[in-house]
Amino acid sequence: MTDERTYSVPAIDCEGCANNISEALEPVEGVEATVVDINAKTVRVRGSVDDLVVRKVLTAAGYPPA
Repeated sequence: MTDERTYSVPAIDCEGCANNISEALEPVEGVEATVVDINAKTVRVRGSVDDLVVRKVLTAAGYPPA
């Protein structure tokens, strides 16, 4: 089943942050796509990946979701 979730990530400040987040999520099994919105400070993840897994990956990358 494919879901789409949006995470509020206050630590997003620049394109470098967006790239780091995308690179951290890309290899995660079940992640089909990610969209990082720098202005809104959000990360949208589409796929069959568990919410807790996404939260752990974001936190480990230095961008904990609010």
